[in-house]
Amino acid sequence: MQLFQTIINYLLVGLFLVQSALGLPIQSLLFRFDAKASVFETGDDMYTVMWSTTCPGSGYVTYTFNGKEFIVTDQENGNIRSTDTIHSVRVPKAHLDHNTYVYHSQLVATKQAYSAVKGGTISSEPVRFNGYGEQEEIHVLTLSDIHENPNPVDEAIANFKDKADLLVLNGDITSSMVSSKTFLKVLQYAYRYSGGQIPVAYTRGNHETRGEFASEMPKYFKTTTGGLFYTFRFGSLQFLALDSGEDKEDSHKEYSGLVDFTSYIAEETKWLNALPSSSNAQASICLVHQPDLEDRYGNNWLPLLTAWKTDAVICGHYHRLDLNFRAGTAPFFRIIDGGESDSGFVATMLIFKGSTMKAVSYDEKGTLCGEKAYTLTE
Repeated sequence: MQLFQTIINYLLVGLFLVQSALGLPIQSLLFRFDAKASVFETGDDMYTVMWSTTCPGSGYVTYTFNGKEFIVTDQENGNIRSTDTIHSVRVPKAHLDHNTYVYHSQLVATKQAYSAVKGGTISSEPVRFNGYGEQEEIHVLTLSDIHENPNPVDEAIANFKDKADLLVLNGDITSSMVSSKTFLKVLQYAYRYSGGQIPVAYTRGNHETRGEFASEMPKYFKTTTGGLFYTFRFGSLQFLALDSGEDKEDSHKEYSGLVDFTSYIAEETKWLNALPSSSNAQASICLVHQPDLEDRYGNNWLPLLTAWKTDAVICGHYHRLDLNFRAGTAPFFRIIDGGESDSGFVATMLIFKGSTMKAVSYDEKGTLCGEKAYTLTE
């Protein structure tokens, strides 16, 4: 497969040379962005800018900060990645918030020990990025269980009068993770609903653990933990993103003996247990796809989330809206945000102001499906 791709890349470079000589638009037809860049929350004080191209190559992001020009590459251990169509670049939040960035990719046909064959470079238009801006109200749009059917999502989102400051893709955005082409849809939907202009927080759903690419996908986010669990701050809001894994035991026949979420969730639980409690936050919000937190592969997350001083847990998975789902005796709210259901897709906007969180939910038909205000722990 690698040899075949290298041959294709050589042919593309040859075509691009012909393009240069004859002035033909070959490169724009064959080497282009097939998922425009989105900016993902991935932990601590960093973002990951991620996009995709139709052919393998390198990637980098450029911007100006405090009068200095920055070029940040998609590199691992000093080597610029050049054999992939997915590109991910870590950028400090302080550099990107309320700034303009451009992302670039160059076709790389082959990279040998002392030489490389490269084609042309493509660049995006400048993108103005809006991070936290000390706004009085913070609007968080949360979407789950899209399952590769985005059109009803567009219709549901159109009912909100205010634009989101932060986008949450809360799992099962696709129905599997069998290849990079499946992951491409996650990137395309992230851009579709963020425009690359607001941060995106992604949590993995159980369907996105299924397929050959499921073990590869997490590495592109470049989280501080190495897994798809992390914490991040958006202004005065503190977020905890968790990976709830599969919805059945490891031994279930659907998984063909090729999963070990028992070990993975145990590692995540150890990390969660060591987290310091959330402090100096207007609200402490947990994002996780599955709402069943009492038994994640033998681990009870409720006391750990209580110790973290959680105000609310935002979930999906059940394909319904439930703004009154309580977490047993745990002192926090648990909300199921809607998603694809028998009555159509439901999207939820969370509005934070002072010590109040308000949830507003619309379906694709324009129906106000739910509205509720919550008083958060001070």
